[in-house]
Parts: sequence; structure tokens; C-alpha cells
Amino acid sequence: MYVRKPRRAFMIVFMPGVSVAEAAKRLGVGVPRIHQRIADGSLRAERIGSQWVVDEVSLLRIAERADPGRPLSARSAWSIIAAAEGDVDALAALAPVERARAKARLESLFDLVAEPPESEAQVRRIASVLRLLFRNRAGRELHRAADADLPALRVDRRWQSLITPAVSGIASSDVEGYLAAEDLAPLSRDFLLLPADRDANVVIHVVSAGRHAYSSSTLQLAADLAEHRGPREELRACNCCGT
Repeated sequence: MYVRKPRRAFMIVFMPGVSVAEAAKRLGVGVPRIHQRIADGSLRAERIGSQWVVDEVSLLRIAERADPGRPLSARSAWSIIAAAEGDVDALAALAPVERARAKARLESLFDLVAEPPESEAQVRRIASVLRLLFRNRAGRELHRAADADLPALRVDRRWQSLITPAVSGIASSDVEGYLAAEDLAPLSRDFLLLPADRDANVVIHVVSAGRHAYSSSTLQLAADLAEHRGPREELRACNCCGT
């Protein structure tokens, strides 16, 4: 298993939103195009006084869609995690060239987080790389469960891996974990899970047949946190990625 040295603690202050001019600069477009996106709903923003404040998460999603990079396949994504975990059996099942690529990608990722990020932009960049590398490791589904059912859902034996506040370092009553594809429908039926979006309290990473999530992988956790796109989660993802 790859082991990184502990790093010094740090803090970055995140702004809740950016101006229209700054949003235009980040996307490389004109200000009128930002106003057009706000008007058609493809870019979330809030009007404060006479000014629009653009939502950071919404802006980042658009920026990433414009990125020329392509997410890795599920096989390639899991091979990197297997390399980080020192999973001899999983690595042995790969072709030599696949093992070499997985280790090279892992080293490149570790080089990226060798030093703690010192700005909001650096945190965003690392989180974006994590999403690009690991987006296809599993399907990500958002659901809503009754609050009273969350404790029983959390201890259900069908979970392959669960993300707890103790592990993630972020307090939350939500349930998030990895589940085999064949268990998704039964679990949804047993707990009356409903598809959700912004009010979701259950996040399910659906693992394809023949794969199994790691129960204690910090790199897998970093990918999970990065997908939340919140400033606390992305900062924590950077920390996890370097441990």
C-alpha cells in the first residue's frame, strides 16, 4: 500500500459565490453569455441588490463539462485505487500495461497533492482531477428516505462500504455508501427510497457486477467527497488524497 507522510493542517476561506465578471473570466466567455445562462437556468445565481452572484458549484460543473479531458473507464479507475491499496490480486488480473498505467496515474496524483493547496483555485483543481479520474468507478444515485429509516438503512448488510462522519471528517446524518447493482432495487423497495436531487439524504454508489468497493480506502473516500462539490468536502478530499 502507498503511504504518504502526514501533512500540516491548513485552512482556506471559500467565498459563497462569484461575480458575473469573474464567472465570465473563468469560463472564457463574455459577460452577456453568463447573463444568458442565468436567464435560461443553466447557471444558478442569486440577485443581491442590483448584482448577480453566481453559484460556485454550478459554475464548476459547467467548467468541467468544457474540459477536454475524458473520465477514465471503471476498470481504469478501480485499477488506480487497487494500486493505492496494494491489492495484489486485483493488480494481477490486469495486463502489464494496465498495471503500469495505474501506478503512473497514482504517482501523478500524489505529485499533485505533494504539498497542501494554498488557495481555493488549487483545491478546485485537485477535486476536478479526482472527479475526472474516478467518475466512472460506480454509478452515483441520489435518493430520499424517511428520516426515521436512516438508522436502519445505515446498518443494512447489503452495503459494501459506508462513508461515516468519523471517516469523512464531516458531520452529516445522511447515508452514503457502495452497493452492488443487483442490490439496488431490493434496498430501494425495502426502505421506500425515492429519487431525489437537492433534498437527497441517501447517496448510493452503484458498483457493477464483478467489482467490490474498498471499505477503508482513503483514495476512494477522496473521490466520494470530491463529487459533493462543496468547499468543505473538496478540501477534505485533498487531505484524504494525500494520506
